[in-house]
Amino acid sequence: MALEFKLPDLGEGLTEGEIVAWKVKEGDSIAADAPLVTILTDKAEVEIPSPKGGTVLKQLFQTGQKVQVGQVFVVIGEKGEAYTPAAKPAAEAPKHAVAGNGASTPLSTSASATTGAGASATPAVRKLAKDMGVNLDSLKGTGPGGRITEEDVKRTAGGAAVAAAAPAGKSGGPEERVVFAGIRRRTAEKMLLSSNSIPHVTHIDEADVSDLIALREELKPEATKRGVKLSYLAFVIKAVVKGLKEFPYFNSSLDEAASQVVLKKYYNIGIAIDTPHGLFSPIIKEADKKSLWDVAGDVEKLANKARDNKLEIADLTGGTFTITNIGPLGGTLATPIIVYPECAILATMSIKKMPVVRDGKIAPRDMMNLCLSFDHRLVDGAEAARFTNTIIKSLENPRTLL
Repeated sequence: MALEFKLPDLGEGLTEGEIVAWKVKEGDSIAADAPLVTILTDKAEVEIPSPKGGTVLKQLFQTGQKVQVGQVFVVIGEKGEAYTPAAKPAAEAPKHAVAGNGASTPLSTSASATTGAGASATPAVRKLAKDMGVNLDSLKGTGPGGRITEEDVKRTAGGAAVAAAAPAGKSGGPEERVVFAGIRRRTAEKMLLSSNSIPHVTHIDEADVSDLIALREELKPEATKRGVKLSYLAFVIKAVVKGLKEFPYFNSSLDEAASQVVLKKYYNIGIAIDTPHGLFSPIIKEADKKSLWDVAGDVEKLANKARDNKLEIADLTGGTFTITNIGPLGGTLATPIIVYPECAILATMSIKKMPVVRDGKIAPRDMMNLCLSFDHRLVDGAEAARFTNTIIKSLENPRTLL
């Protein structure tokens, strides 16, 4: 008998996932627990195994489409078995709404409305469609019961906009079209949410890390004995934690609904990692309770998992502050975007030999710029300067971090 497989609850409060890649095609045979599909959640890519052995009768969603938790997205049955989807429930009789003259008018009990050939969408989706010039009657909904979702409207509007912007035969030259999906699209959504929700300000300063470089060289033999790669990032993480303890608002988030600032008494530091699969920010949990060596080990382990695309949801949740280490790639300054709903993010830039005045004389020193973007609703510029100065002090006196 055919099994309608619903997207399981993947935990961490996630409500939907995006199809990244099917491991099988319709008509293929699959064994129980064999890889079925890769789903992208808000946090990571998750490979979902087949719940049973059999034949893939129907894939209800294609690559790039979103599936709600609890929604049927694939059907598995016996070879040659016919699959007939359950009939969609008829639209409910309108119940209640208020017309412009104050009289009661119908409204579906599920807060949806129906037009034309059975199109179903919530009022918010209808307004979005109207604003974007999309005809709901022409859409096939991908939501529960065939309901039209915001994603359906945006996808249609986006396609229309592309067609209007680039009529056939009128482009300026050769083009390549790449599907905007997966980690790249999810990163874009997060960046847009942060940029639109948080008033960003970036404070920039520099640290003399000459002594830090010397100490790291001194500790390399010990690192080799411990089997740990001792990176500069490990020192930065320890310095940031010291700063967060002194300036707790940088380890906070804003609960707008409750009009409360949430001051976090735990220190989970995210580290932004560039990988061939996209940008990830795995979390070093309870960094305040770990030694420099433990932090260095966690950095290496998480970086390897990210590059191998093996991060788990638990690796990517619960962060309180994020560091993006741009230095190895070069760069002088940056204005990093905060990981919503955190308060701040620190970008560490490349280390450069610079002429610096010391004791009235010019001397060559190893300098590194620090770029701190912060939520101006929670902290002001003066506090950002003090927080950054604390980090600089620790990096310029690195033995205090051991």
